[in-house]
Amino acid sequence: MKKLVLALAVLAVVSGAVSAVDLLQYPPPLAGGGNIMVDVGIGLSHSYGASNTKIRVPPLYAVVEYALPVKVPISVGGIFAFSQYRWDGYITYGDYSWTYTYVMIAARANWHWAFDVKWLDFYTGLSLGWNIGNSEYDGPSGYKPSSSPVSGFTGGPQVGAHFYFTKTVGAVAEFGYPIFAKVGLALKF
Repeated sequence: MKKLVLALAVLAVVSGAVSAVDLLQYPPPLAGGGNIMVDVGIGLSHSYGASNTKIRVPPLYAVVEYALPVKVPISVGGIFAFSQYRWDGYITYGDYSWTYTYVMIAARANWHWAFDVKWLDFYTGLSLGWNIGNSEYDGPSGYKPSSSPVSGFTGGPQVGAHFYFTKTVGAVAEFGYPIFAKVGLALKF
């Protein structure tokens, strides 16, 4: 909840600064539209379960977006993410654990803000998709507690920025939901 409030606060600050930008102009890194952007990296997400949950594979993600060749600064695309967590439990029969694997596939759309900085592409947007969860039990065969992974609809707002070192290579940082924080490599074709 705190992350959502923070994301909404950032969106409010950005909305208050719209008088300093031309809303219908692409930022310099995307001027003219028609660019393909690819981001790959690692994320930070909440771990499912109690305090004895361990991250086995942090959220790894890939984003592909296309800056539409229209007169508004919008890009559309998708995100694919993978993560894995392990939850350890203790009972009188012995130790046991659950391994949860999550795959997230979502569509996304972003509005790119036209600040007059050639190396910066600041954006806000929305992701909507599906989270696929799987669980595996490891423990005594005579005891198997019930557990089910979280699967279903996922989505939410995001706010981020591409920081280009050259015309085609840079870094990306993004905050939002369902992966709370992401950093990675940004490529533009």
